[in-house]
Amino acid sequence: RLGPFDDEETRSFYCDVPDFLSTKPHALLGISEADVEKQREKNKRQYGEDEEAEIVEMSGEVEDTLPMVEEEAEEDDNEDGEEEATEEIKGENTDEENKDTPHYKLMVLLEQELPEASRREKIDEIADRFCANHGSNKKSRKRLYETFFLVPRARLDLLPYYSRFAAIMDRVYSDSTLVTELEQQFHGQARFKKNQNIESRLRTARYIGELTKFRVAPPIVALRGIKRCLEDFSGYNIDVACCLLESCGRYLFRTKHTHKKIAELMDTMMRLKKARNLDERSIAMINSAFFMVNPPPQSNRPVKEVPPLEAYLRYLLASTLEADEKSVSFVSKQIQRLPWSDPSIDCGGLVCKFMLKACRKGRYKTTKAVASLVANLKRSKPEVPSRLIDAILEDIDWFLENPNFRDNQRTIVCARLFGELYCSGVLPSSIIFEQIDHILNFQHDIPDALRDASQNEMFAPRGKVSQTILEDEELEEDDEDDEKENIEPAAVPVSRFSKYDPRVPCETDPPMAVFRIKLVCTILDAISSQVTVSNKSKVDLALASLQRYLFTKTSLPSDVEFSVLDLFDTLDSQLKKGPSSKKKSQAAFHRHTTWLEAHNYVVAAERARYIDDARTKTRLLAQAGIMGTENSSGEMDGDLLDDDMGSVEMSDDDEGSSDGESDDESVGDSVDSSDKEADAEGGSDNDSESGNESEESDDEDDFDHAAYMRQLQDEAFES
Repeated sequence: RLGPFDDEETRSFYCDVPDFLSTKPHALLGISEADVEKQREKNKRQYGEDEEAEIVEMSGEVEDTLPMVEEEAEEDDNEDGEEEATEEIKGENTDEENKDTPHYKLMVLLEQELPEASRREKIDEIADRFCANHGSNKKSRKRLYETFFLVPRARLDLLPYYSRFAAIMDRVYSDSTLVTELEQQFHGQARFKKNQNIESRLRTARYIGELTKFRVAPPIVALRGIKRCLEDFSGYNIDVACCLLESCGRYLFRTKHTHKKIAELMDTMMRLKKARNLDERSIAMINSAFFMVNPPPQSNRPVKEVPPLEAYLRYLLASTLEADEKSVSFVSKQIQRLPWSDPSIDCGGLVCKFMLKACRKGRYKTTKAVASLVANLKRSKPEVPSRLIDAILEDIDWFLENPNFRDNQRTIVCARLFGELYCSGVLPSSIIFEQIDHILNFQHDIPDALRDASQNEMFAPRGKVSQTILEDEELEEDDEDDEKENIEPAAVPVSRFSKYDPRVPCETDPPMAVFRIKLVCTILDAISSQVTVSNKSKVDLALASLQRYLFTKTSLPSDVEFSVLDLFDTLDSQLKKGPSSKKKSQAAFHRHTTWLEAHNYVVAAERARYIDDARTKTRLLAQAGIMGTENSSGEMDGDLLDDDMGSVEMSDDDEGSSDGESDDESVGDSVDSSDKEADAEGGSDNDSESGNESEESDDEDDFDHAAYMRQLQDEAFES
């Protein structure tokens, strides 16, 4: 249906040309009835059904016609001087003529209106006016063809419209010399290798290609030009040959009668490319022209049929949703109108699925819009936030178990959405910081053998170093510096209160892997707007864990290093904006300089957490009546308080890990002894169930007094 063209618009431009022989009077056009019949037969043969016979007649041997064309080109060069003189005389006479004469109107039409015709309708209108007013005059037609031939070499955009005008005139009059002059100029320029004007040659080649597609120029003209360039395939001839192929090569390739010839010429061109040592520019130009004529076959992918509900959800979440209240409110209302009550349709699963797809394949701001939408649906459809959070956590866990570079961007999007959900109020802070610890410590579990070895003496510190040297201290003698360098660092045992340690080797997290750092930085950067003094301690602990994990890596890429530095700057600036921070100098997160410093900070926090859990457990047992004696509860609280104060002092003074380990063992022994005493006394209370009511009342009074004392001690410790 489209023939050798790719679309309907292109086919209409090159084929639907006005036929003035059928629409205008023959007397107005200045031709007789006999000439009209001859012209119609010619048009039928050239443009109609008998096109095959015309192409065969005009497609003779190339070698026989080239000498004749070259002779005509030489004669044309000799006549150039005479034509220029004639044009000067015409220019002088034009100024003296009256503006109402047809000659002046023709000059305005050709010199002013025709170069401004850059639309199909405009060029058809100018052609109509020319045929009606000046078409009957042979000199006017000759001047028109001269204007067609003298197109400025910089105005390549006019060539398709001038070619359309020439096609209109060729269907009415048979005295056009445009094709002959262009062919003579093409071969005449190809004879001279020095002082070539490449812009003029490219204009001529493109002009011939446009006339070929309008079927004004026979295909043999373009084929001759391509073969002439292939005979000396070097220099500017490569550019001209590629220009011809780009302008009319696909038309000739898709035409039945010229397909074989153009395919042979293209095959010759590709063989010449392989045989000759051409530069990269020429090779790229040849490949571009070849694939423009004969593009590689494309596999037709089957179109996936999507149900209407899924297509509508994709439209809502991927196209309509924006990060503003109006858009979020509209999408939220539309989602609430879905058939949630239909058990055969899993609306919650579909909504979560397309939310994640919108974040992965959409714009960067889509994550914030999706988080706002989930917060809007939290009350009406609580199923959506729960399923979305589960899907995000499952994706992150799956990546931690199966790390693959292909899924990096997908996991980063999940981490960003995870942080945006916290900023929207969908997630509590506890889940955020637990997930950060999970990312950093996944599969870094401390084995039992390492824990048992840490409690023995094999990790005891060796040497005479008993304390950490501060950064501000300077050694006076150089000998002491040399001795310090020669001392081997002591092995730091794992803490008995720690479950994970990034020093433990892991297959899914080798020493060179840094993607977990990117995940944590993405989450913390997403929640940076919610950082205040109230949650500074949690963020500080997360940053300490991150820094401890950083020091275990052998090297860091520059982008990861800059991401960590930018994260600290963002958090510090956000913390200083808070109105509750009285001292701006203290409103900053601590940046640890060594792994041991970050490790001691994290271990102290884990130890304090362990002590708080033990105290809470003891209090619950006492309130339940299992530990009902005053001595056991008092001793337990006293031991816990003493150990807790010791741990705080250790973290403040940055003591060694060996001292902290001894304190930890004392805390563990006190907790174990108190548990044994509590069990024994609880058993004795169960055996002696009978007693006097007065003694029970006294015990209750003592128990209340002990609880009150514990509460006072807790408040004193927290203050």
